[in-house]
Amino acid sequence: MTNTERIINVFIDLLHGDELTAEALATKYQVTTRTVQRDLGSLRDLLQKSDLKYVYQHDAKTKTYALRAMNQLAPVTVLALLKQLIGTRAFGKRELDQIANELLDLIEPAAASQVRKLCVTTRSQYVPVSAGDKDLLPRLEQFSEWIASQTTLAFNYEHSDGRHFQSEVGLPISLYFSDYYFYVMMFDGQDSRRVYRLDRFTAIQPEKELKLKVELAKKLDEGAFVNKTYLLHGGNETTYRFRYWGLPKTALDRLPHSHLVPETKTAATANGGGVVIEAHAFEQGTLLWVLSQGTTIKVLEPASLVEKVKQALSQTLAQYQA
Repeated sequence: MTNTERIINVFIDLLHGDELTAEALATKYQVTTRTVQRDLGSLRDLLQKSDLKYVYQHDAKTKTYALRAMNQLAPVTVLALLKQLIGTRAFGKRELDQIANELLDLIEPAAASQVRKLCVTTRSQYVPVSAGDKDLLPRLEQFSEWIASQTTLAFNYEHSDGRHFQSEVGLPISLYFSDYYFYVMMFDGQDSRRVYRLDRFTAIQPEKELKLKVELAKKLDEGAFVNKTYLLHGGNETTYRFRYWGLPKTALDRLPHSHLVPETKTAATANGGGVVIEAHAFEQGTLLWVLSQGTTIKVLEPASLVEKVKQALSQTLAQYQA
């Protein structure tokens, strides 16, 4: 083995996160410790002159040599990201493993092993939502490029029943994630508030004839839009008030920008206790959330929403009286 080959092998071992000693290297490559120290010195000098994001370290107590990546994440950060990612159930197992391995590569091997063990149970029991049947990462990458290049698209879109498709043309303007799924905001030239689930696109092609442009005044504030969305974005935007007998923080956390409405103790007692909360969201999602809260909620206004809740509850009750 030549000097160059030996130095390259040592460098590869260091890149793998191994902590090396001069004695062990001398034995492995059948050279003197002086030769090994000279090799390590050459590596140190090369790293100092390069723009590689690694720090060369020598521990005098343990007599070990190691490399530390400057752009590594903290192990606890990777643990938090993986736990959140698993909780979303958005990706199929193959893509989940791919993302997990890429994140684990950003921390030291010993820490990566510990984080992997802390996630092994939840990963083994992982069950993705239906969107996980499709590869989402390539779609995310492709739509990101189309958004950046402002590319108008012709596409087919699968309805929720899985049997019907519609052909449309639109300009993708943003991506976001909410409640298990990735969504694409599209602009069709008239209504900029059209949202599609990423996994339901089929037969997507850049449109050669029609080029849509979004006027600045019609661009969406993505953050504000997401804050008004609960599972469904259909219907008109509505500001509604409701009396809530559950933990107030549960509702306030679930509904961005919601707030408690001041009320005297006398008034609260007279109305059965609880608190009054005001929120702003899209009507369909609002109705869905209200119905999910059972007996812990009573909508106070607007009257139109109160009526829709009554109708939905009556229809539900009728199904059990048949």
